Amino acid sequence: KEHIIANQQATEQLLKALLHQAFEVEKIEVAKPKGKVIELKPTNVDYYRRSVLAAEIVWQLHKEPTLGHLKLQKLIYLCQKSADMQLPTNFLRQAMGPYDNRLMRSIDKQLKDKKWFEYKKEEVFKYQPLEKAGQHQNDFIKYFSAESDSIQFIIDKFKKVLSKEIEIWATLYACLDEMLNEKVIFSEALLIQRFYEWSEEKKKFSEKEVERVFSRMKETGIIPKGYNF
Repeated sequence: KEHIIANQQATEQLLKALLHQAFEVEKIEVAKPKGKVIELKPTNVDYYRRSVLAAEIVWQLHKEPTLGHLKLQKLIYLCQKSADMQLPTNFLRQAMGPYDNRLMRSIDKQLKDKKWFEYKKEEVFKYQPLEKAGQHQNDFIKYFSAESDSIQFIIDKFKKVLSKEIEIWATLYACLDEMLNEKVIFSEALLIQRFYEWSEEKKKFSEKEVERVFSRMKETGIIPKGYNF
């Protein structure tokens, strides 16, 4: 008993000393800042990698009438999430699900500047190949060799999928991600509730549609890491 008490006292003293040291270091740093704080901002290479990923998706799917801005965004979102890729994106809570308004403008410009593809809204096939279409592939292998299998899996699974279904999929994925981060106990009823709370626009989808997509998510395994359905 005496030995245990002595150990407890020693531990408490050590903890106090460590806390004191930590606060002292913090005070010194606040009082006398030295140098500049370096923020890790996206580089030109990061933005180029993002464009190369988009080019690969478009290259494989540009002959599919289902490919447009919405589907391309959702595919980039799911590729990034499923493979834990660090890309300069800012997917916000939009009516159509997680969406980055600036992303599509930037990607369309890059694809056209590189003479890979041009986006034409009025055409059946929205992304029209230009004279250098396909020449991104060496860089795709260079930058995404570790994630290529995961990316290909996503592209193959959604090749024929309509935009509205992939919108449900990406929104459910984002809801699952939020629940995981909040450490909420999962239930399918709660997930569907969160889906409809995402935006009033989600009422255009029936509950059966949402349930059907969630079943496919579980079957394919395209869900946030941390769930084991």
